[in-house]
Amino acid sequence: MALIYDYLSEDYGLINSSVKSFLPQNALVPLKIDRLVDDDVEILIKEGDVVTEGQTVAKGKKYTFHSSIPGVIKSVYKSKLPDGEEGLVADVSLQGKFSYTGKKILEQNWTNYDSNTLVFFLNERGVVNTFNGCESLVQQIKEFDSNAARLVVLRLYDDDPSRLTESFLTEKFFDKIKIGTEIIAKALNAKGVVFAYDINKNKQDFQLSSYKVFSVGIDAKGYPCGFKHEITQMVKNETKESPFAEIGCRDLFIDVQTALSVYDAIVLGLPVTNRFIHISGDCLNSAAIMNVKIGTLLSDLAHQCGGFKRKPAKILINGKLLGNSVDSINVPITKCVKSISFLPENQIPDQLQEECIRCGNCQKICPVGLFPESLYRVSLQLNPEDNYVSFTRQTAILCTECGLCNSVCPSRIPLCQIISKLKDKKSEE
Repeated sequence: MALIYDYLSEDYGLINSSVKSFLPQNALVPLKIDRLVDDDVEILIKEGDVVTEGQTVAKGKKYTFHSSIPGVIKSVYKSKLPDGEEGLVADVSLQGKFSYTGKKILEQNWTNYDSNTLVFFLNERGVVNTFNGCESLVQQIKEFDSNAARLVVLRLYDDDPSRLTESFLTEKFFDKIKIGTEIIAKALNAKGVVFAYDINKNKQDFQLSSYKVFSVGIDAKGYPCGFKHEITQMVKNETKESPFAEIGCRDLFIDVQTALSVYDAIVLGLPVTNRFIHISGDCLNSAAIMNVKIGTLLSDLAHQCGGFKRKPAKILINGKLLGNSVDSINVPITKCVKSISFLPENQIPDQLQEECIRCGNCQKICPVGLFPESLYRVSLQLNPEDNYVSFTRQTAILCTECGLCNSVCPSRIPLCQIISKLKDKKSEE
């Protein structure tokens, strides 16, 4: 575990409320999830169509997409997305009345719904799980591992310390988050719920009326502290009570944004058209946590923060440790975005890659005991059938992708990304 002070958000303790972002005059509504594409996704709109707020515009086996604003479809085309890749978007020009925004929404009695009904509504309203990347929550429930302890595990803090989104939402909307978690537990037919909270924050009331609960305090001032591995180990260290003692990485891990989306989808009947996002960086005149319409461009959000006081040299999506960079401010917000950082030139480290010097720093800092240097060398091998190469590649699956190996590598080798590709190859096999 490493101290986080070099990565801690500069807005820590300063932002105490959220604001609603300006309504975009044009929204580029994504018709795919970052990096996760339904090959048979059906596009339900075309150029010239009139759409309402929350209308389904694309649907696949795993994912459902909705228009975040009412208006007219100007065109459907490929655009850069926050993951750096291209994907289809619908360019919606704002026009007409809103269906949900600014309206009083009555709460529904969700306790009368059975698990199948809950799963149906979660799918129809486009809920995704953003605990680690972006996955279909419904698909995770349907394919839940029968060998797991059948627990829902909620992380109540940010896994990347340069973000504030999850910890902020926990403080402001905990009651809704707790209900959303209970709904997920019912949809999963769970045996219990684990709340992983930051011991540096005030402890909440974690009791649920229908499920056994275990709460575990974790020091979020250390890193890594928010991956499945760390949470699982802490629970096992603190309890022998069943079913919590049987917790494992095959259980259903969720984050705060996911639980809040479930509350909105089931209790309020709202499709996923908004995201809370932490917007920061020394290039901006101010920072904020905003409730943003999906499809809003990064340029619009920068404008609402007072514009740029200096030109950004890099734009980071989802944090300094776990995020990635994009090269344009004309990128739309998707369901997968939690934060945006606009960084000046003087905060960009030298990224010139050199040869591995076998210093061993990556091995010493790896929280799960991997040998990143060996995995890097394996990635260069041309013969994957070699027994040593094959065995070493298998260990890549243990990587949590925390990025610590990258941060200590004097040669600036992108070890984490290389290991991630090895994991992808292994899963394809």
